[in-house]
Amino acid sequence: MRSGSIILSHNGTKHTADSLDMLLTNIEKKGYKVVTVSELIYKENYIIDVNGTQRLTKNE
Repeated sequence: MRSGSIILSHNGTKHTADSLDMLLTNIEKKGYKVVTVSELIYKENYIIDVNGTQRLTKNE
């Protein structure tokens, strides 16, 4: 894992909720900051294209 990595967990599985606290605790102990996806998305002057890639919009 490196800075900017995304960990995807499915919420409909049997043990996801049980392991989430342990997962987040261990990630934070290693010095990583846990954020939501919405915190990673650039909001100003960017678009998300059909492939899901953020691209800087051209200043008009």
